Amino acid sequence: MATQEEKNYMHAVARLGCICCRNTLFKATPAQVHHKRKGIGKGQRASHFDTMPLCPDHHLYGSDAVHKNYTAFVARYGTEEALIEQTRREVEQWRSQFVGNGGPL
Repeated sequence: MATQEEKNYMHAVARLGCICCRNTLFKATPAQVHHKRKGIGKGQRASHFDTMPLCPDHHLYGSDAVHKNYTAFVARYGTEEALIEQTRREVEQWRSQFVGNGGPL
């Protein structure tokens, strides 16, 4: 079960819009939260802080979706680690825009 802090973080991640769409098409599309897969055992989930926002196409359904063709995803968009680091910076920047710097949540 996610803590309130984790829920707030994942909410902020999803609000950013798909990181792949933003990095390649310069537009935000509605996003789902993707948990890091690399280095995580089967049946386990990464920390809720090891996440990035992906639209359904980049997450599950597209020909280069992270869950469908991991190798193609990494070749086109970069590693999960790099995209997660970018997401962390963007969440921090987004939250800093609010009074008290805690974000709206």
